[in-house]
Amino acid sequence: MITLQHAEDISWDTVCAIAYDDVKLSLSSELLQKVSEGRRCFRTLIDAGAPCYGVTTGLGRLVDVDLDDDAKQALARNILVGRAAGVGPPLSKPVARATLLIKLCNFLSARDGVRPELVSFVVDRLNDDFVPWIPSLGHGMGGDAIAHTHCFQTFVGLGSVLGAHGQRCDAAAELERRGVQPFEPVDKEGLSLLSGIGTSLACAIDTHRRAERWLRLAIMTAAVSMESMAAPRDSVDPRLQDVIPRPGVRRIIDCLAPFFSGSCIAPHKLQAAVSYRVIPQILGALWDALDQFKHDIVVGLHAFSDNPVMVDATPDDGPALLSFGGFHDQHVINQAEQVAIALAHAAVLGERRLHRLMDPVQTGLVAQLAARPGLDAGLVTTQKAAVDFSARMKMLAQPLSLMTSETSAGQEDYMALIVPVLERVNEQVDMATTVICYELLACVRAIELRELRPGHRVQKIMAQVRTAVPAADCDRSPGPDVEALRALVDAGVFDI
Repeated sequence: MITLQHAEDISWDTVCAIAYDDVKLSLSSELLQKVSEGRRCFRTLIDAGAPCYGVTTGLGRLVDVDLDDDAKQALARNILVGRAAGVGPPLSKPVARATLLIKLCNFLSARDGVRPELVSFVVDRLNDDFVPWIPSLGHGMGGDAIAHTHCFQTFVGLGSVLGAHGQRCDAAAELERRGVQPFEPVDKEGLSLLSGIGTSLACAIDTHRRAERWLRLAIMTAAVSMESMAAPRDSVDPRLQDVIPRPGVRRIIDCLAPFFSGSCIAPHKLQAAVSYRVIPQILGALWDALDQFKHDIVVGLHAFSDNPVMVDATPDDGPALLSFGGFHDQHVINQAEQVAIALAHAAVLGERRLHRLMDPVQTGLVAQLAARPGLDAGLVTTQKAAVDFSARMKMLAQPLSLMTSETSAGQEDYMALIVPVLERVNEQVDMATTVICYELLACVRAIELRELRPGHRVQKIMAQVRTAVPAADCDRSPGPDVEALRALVDAGVFDI
């Protein structure tokens, strides 16, 4: 159980514990009292006649439509009815749970004007494992409005949730099964549930976790590849720490050094191809991109992203409701694009090293690592297959967030597209993982042909590979071997 004393207690680790490990949550009475005071301030402003987007007016292009009393009362729930336009398979359970928690962070700021009852309802749904079904496609609206509609309309008994086995279930039936009455939002609460960026940051956390895990695999594979090439280790010499200013490059060198302990493989040439010498630079750039990505996500967790925002009184002005653009976190968007580019470079580098492994001039081994040159093709087709993934990743690295458009007759004329941006990075990670499997297959074969002992950790990796892919003394189709390796990777066997 995690008990939050302050809104700032929601950290990266808190989100991961609740979203991925299903840790339960509770709130201090002081936090709930703060939310109650925020609600009282909001009602004071509204009762004094302050206009409020989405409370006294329509939304989007209909912002100029003033609502009568009946419409104002109906709007809070109706906001959650007509905007669930997403389609396709659902976002993962951890992403949906993180969406609930990150939205809660905005509520706990007391700048949203919601009631403590809504805050408690969110906490209860996290604790009873009520997981909204949020489609993964169709998120072209400003902020996360479409995703949030799918997510939070479940509170009022609309839409779908994920069942225990990932099946799609009716939200109203799941509330009833828990003995819970559908939530009845009042003024501002429907808008607060709709607006802001909860799903974006939830997806960003998930993408970071996937890319970071891939980077660990890439470091491991780079070490095995250096041993397979009998590449000089000048480029990973610890003495370079005093020469290189980039933190990520230094970290990659630190991570690679232990793999070569106990190695008996001497360099084949004085200088390896560039694709081996720049391993710390390429992977280091990805390391730094991911570090900055994480930093921007953490900042976003506590940045108020709903609209409008309730601001405090100053010596010159009283408290007010201000319409602003906090639902658009360009820092996270830009850094996600940077991760996409850095990830593509890292995967293409692996494909290029794989090409070098087929060249006897570079390796000192038999051409194409063939058991019977001429009769056998060896592993040359592994590199040719990897070219497919390399080409696709280059295309996916293009900045998707620039493909913004206009909606609502120009009222909403710029959107983040962060969910499709992140889904694209996840697709890159999947492809890059397959490239790793192609390279590992060839690396293990090359080290065995050398008949020299590699580093102790590399020996362990080779043994793990051979549990799924036995050695062969003649050609066999490498596709099934790569798929067997991919199964090992997905099972976490190679995590370091």
